[in-house]
Amino acid sequence: MSTISRTVLRGGLVADGLGGEPFLGDVIIAEQTIAAVVRAEERPGGGYDAEIIDCTGRIVAPGFVDIHCHSDLSLLEYPENESRITQGITTEVVGNCGMTPAPDGHDAAGLARVISTIDVTPDLEWTWTDVAGWMRALDDCPTTTNVAAHIGHGSARFAAAGTRTERLDDDQLARLEREMEDAFAAGVVGASVGLMYAPGESADARELARVARVVAAHDGVLSAHLRDYRTNALRASIDELADALGDEGPRLQISHLRGLSSGSGEGDRFADVLAHLEALRTSKDIAADAYPYVHGHTTLIQLLSPELRAAGPDAVVAACLTDPTAVAGLLRSAGYSPDQIIVMKAARTPDAVGRDLTADAGDPWMRLVDLLVANGGLVDVAVESGRWSDVELTLATPWISIASDGTALNRSHSASAAHPRSWGAFSSGYRRLRGHGTPLGETVRRLTTAPAARVGLASGLVPGHRADVIVLDDRTFDSPATFSRPAQPSVGLDHVYVNGSAVIASGRPTAARPGRLIRKGQQ
Repeated sequence: MSTISRTVLRGGLVADGLGGEPFLGDVIIAEQTIAAVVRAEERPGGGYDAEIIDCTGRIVAPGFVDIHCHSDLSLLEYPENESRITQGITTEVVGNCGMTPAPDGHDAAGLARVISTIDVTPDLEWTWTDVAGWMRALDDCPTTTNVAAHIGHGSARFAAAGTRTERLDDDQLARLEREMEDAFAAGVVGASVGLMYAPGESADARELARVARVVAAHDGVLSAHLRDYRTNALRASIDELADALGDEGPRLQISHLRGLSSGSGEGDRFADVLAHLEALRTSKDIAADAYPYVHGHTTLIQLLSPELRAAGPDAVVAACLTDPTAVAGLLRSAGYSPDQIIVMKAARTPDAVGRDLTADAGDPWMRLVDLLVANGGLVDVAVESGRWSDVELTLATPWISIASDGTALNRSHSASAAHPRSWGAFSSGYRRLRGHGTPLGETVRRLTTAPAARVGLASGLVPGHRADVIVLDDRTFDSPATFSRPAQPSVGLDHVYVNGSAVIASGRPTAARPGRLIRKGQQ
């Protein structure tokens, strides 16, 4: 007679993710689900017929849900997903910033260039052409974490109209909508736009409204990388998306909300931006996510003028060859000093990766021009572009969740430099929230059920839910990851369970890969 495998996480302080006061108790896992949550005073006198994990002095919480990451391809390369499980992430949502590795419009090489900034696995072979095929690849790959996906508007636009920067005609808009419909039929949980990345940044109000209507029709979430994060332009960028929602639009999730300051005082107005969002939230379903760092990570092209970057990397290289002094001037005028810019990815010039612009003699801006030419326009940089005061404001805002904007990696990764957020956004965010006096129950909510709800995923220590559970030390849980040493697991994390299987036990990865693809409507 077969018996159900049961594990009891016994004697910990249970923070169930619902935001209330934590309580001493036990969490019972049966096979892949949470069977019960038992308060200490209700514990059966005869004990449990199960494997017992002593959690005395520890926090037992739902696994963290990262609703903004870029593991679209790297999860297939690194299915052990060390960078995520070692900070307590059990579910991640890919397909953000308008970029997905499908649909390719029968031009896989062209799409690869369009989404190059999220591709840190240059040797990975793409075996699909559409979103359904990409999701089957994710489904077929045994991973440590669960994954759900968006359809990237920029990729769908590429399939419909290539890299054109002009307004889409009716036929092209219809093709764009068909690509999105096909993606929802394949099980995506939402769509994302990246209005600072070609070709998505060429979308006008009419196009964005059509995108929003498709997402709303499927009860999805619209995740938005805004057109301009400079604090003096942030309100207008938010309003552009809020207007596109109309009166019956989808949930809007503003991605990695932050104010970019170039030293001209714009950052002083970030509080006004949050107040404006508070006002919008009275009539529209809008929330945001953020990461606890002041360095962003993006393509070097983003430091150029909108007109030039919208034309794509080939046009940028042509401009560098035609008038390198002018391009160097554009890079200089972005307002950052050489020590604020770190080269993160430059595949053809690997010696430049991981270094800031003070590392070599000569004009740093001309050196960036040379890097763009040498790498075909495909260069990534980390830029110290935010303000810690703005980070503190986001952490003090209950409708802003933690999300990493990072990537599934392991410690062998060498194709690019990793931003510390890939390894430590959630542990660092947890530590900062707790350090600012955020109650434990609220802290856990903002890393678990709050982001999960935005994308329609179940979370929380609730009977019947997936048994995605973590056990951590509230006093020491933190991230040691830095730019010089990013690939460092978090400290203070004892156990991680995904779908009831331990992927970390007593602080060490187990090599189990119980993760699965979660399609919309499947929990």
